[in-house]
Amino acid sequence: MARKRPLSEQVVVIGGGSYGLGRAIAVAAARRSANVVGGARTREALDGSLADIEDAGGKGLAVETDVSDRGQVDKLVAAAVERFGRIDTYVANGMVTVYAEAHRLDDDELRRVFDVNFFGGIYGYWAALPHLRDSRGTFIQIASALSYRGIPLQAAYCSTKAALRTFFESARVELEKERAGVDVCVILPAAINTPQFDRARQKMGLQPQPVPPIYQPDPFAEAVVRCCERPVRELPIGWGAQKLLWGQKLSPRAGDLVLLKTGWKGQHTEELKPTASPDNLFAPLPGDPGAHGRFDGRSRETTAWTWFRLHRGVIGGGLALATMGLLAGRRGRFLSR
Repeated sequence: MARKRPLSEQVVVIGGGSYGLGRAIAVAAARRSANVVGGARTREALDGSLADIEDAGGKGLAVETDVSDRGQVDKLVAAAVERFGRIDTYVANGMVTVYAEAHRLDDDELRRVFDVNFFGGIYGYWAALPHLRDSRGTFIQIASALSYRGIPLQAAYCSTKAALRTFFESARVELEKERAGVDVCVILPAAINTPQFDRARQKMGLQPQPVPPIYQPDPFAEAVVRCCERPVRELPIGWGAQKLLWGQKLSPRAGDLVLLKTGWKGQHTEELKPTASPDNLFAPLPGDPGAHGRFDGRSRETTAWTWFRLHRGVIGGGLALATMGLLAGRRGRFLSR
């Protein structure tokens, strides 16, 4: 994929940019002096995100946006172009979920998860694409390692992420055929410590948690903003994501057996939580929860696997140079004998 203009010269739009990973992406882009436009439903969280963007050295704009509404996504993109003149990268990050066995999902719950997760990403693609053609920019879809592997209690979420992955496989080839110069990245993160686990609808009666190992959003955000400059077709982030993908390719049935033992208990703590607790499925919750969730004490600050994957070209070049130097030294000693 083609290398893009530096982030310091980019306009980055984030659908779902007010808290969690979206918030971390906004701040990481702002640290590189990008202009960042965030869209989300909660005004307080948007204002907090805007303050963080400006504190990090970027210029920002916050637009109240429900990504499940195509008209609102169109307005988000139009506001970004009006303020900054163009769009170089669009990051589709909005998501909701319901923790429940597949047969316990109500039809309105499943439709809502698709409206936000799937159609929210598609609406971002449709709205941003004309501008990305002009800038020869990048569309980044935050999917999940669960795009390749469904797990218990997450039929709604996993279905939307799988649908997004295949939609953008089609779109990517179409753009290549027309030589549009627009790259499509699908990001496949492992479990992230975000406030979403306190805001999700659940029918377990227990506090949801990410499936360990859990990572902080910050190193994942760094990987995403690197794709703004150096797009990657599909990027698993975190060893947990890569392990899941390999396991699914090698033996899906083995994955079934593991999930029979761990697929329920790995997704909740032992803390009781009423099933009628407030959630953000159909309406936003008030307040500004920030980028991190409640699992700071259990979350990893780095992901060595992803760093090596993203820098393997540099590492390979360094090893090649070192090998050449070693061989040249041996050849010189041989000739001097």
